Amino acid sequence: MRAFWAMAGAIIAAWGSTLAAQETRVGAEGFVSPPATIYQMWWLEGLWQGEGIDGAPATESWLPSTGHTMVGTFVQQTPEGDILFSEHMYLVEEDGSLVLKLKHFNADLTGWEDKAGMVTFQLLSLDFCAAYFSGLTIRCDGNDKLVVGVRMKSDAAEPKELLFRFNRAARPQSVFGCDGTTIEMNECMSEILARSTERKDQYLAAALARHDDSPDVAKMIRQSDAASEAYRKQECYALYEDNKEGTIRNYVYLGCAIALVDERTRTIWQNWLTYADTTPPMLPEPGPSR
Repeated sequence: MRAFWAMAGAIIAAWGSTLAAQETRVGAEGFVSPPATIYQMWWLEGLWQGEGIDGAPATESWLPSTGHTMVGTFVQQTPEGDILFSEHMYLVEEDGSLVLKLKHFNADLTGWEDKAGMVTFQLLSLDFCAAYFSGLTIRCDGNDKLVVGVRMKSDAAEPKELLFRFNRAARPQSVFGCDGTTIEMNECMSEILARSTERKDQYLAAALARHDDSPDVAKMIRQSDAASEAYRKQECYALYEDNKEGTIRNYVYLGCAIALVDERTRTIWQNWLTYADTTPPMLPEPGPSR
């Protein structure tokens, strides 16, 4: 870790400057990360291009999740367009929450960290289109824009941070594989939501069947599902209202709905369709709907 901060400081001294910390947050010692799943980060998928250190070009890319992990890369260029450094990133589920781990590489692929070393950011809070890790913020900044803030380690009295501002290089429908006109995109997203909901209902039915001899438990499962549905409607309708002046309002609403239905399906699977021992789960682990 010491080698990382030394290298980061040298690069900033040579190529750029930091700003007073406004985007980033730092957790108190011993803080506990909130519950979160990788499926809540669907909005981050894709290719992002913009400005990094000292306004030089920077690119960040995130693949769709594989199991419980999203894999990302970051490339910071020099003002002349050469590679200054790059990062290989894992956004992974750990202990019921999310952790972002990364390693840095010079232009010649030599690493900043030692062989087993990496930089780790623990999750502080997660909102729709905003993830706050201790020392790192990743959030949307309007339609198809992304802000990434990194808190720098320093002895200065005022915390400093690096800011990276990106625009989505590909259209948002690439996340779900929907393309075409606005109407065609909305139809495609509606079909994905229908498949997602059908799968959720299947997993819910299996959970209820497993507890058909425990009516009180089954009743509470139904109640929690109804509460989840009410939350989904309020959250996604709020997004629709916030984007009602734009042509992507339906796409944003449907994307929100798909993500929350998928999250509910995985919660049902984790809580009610798996076993504490090595017994196989009653149904396969659900992945993101596509």
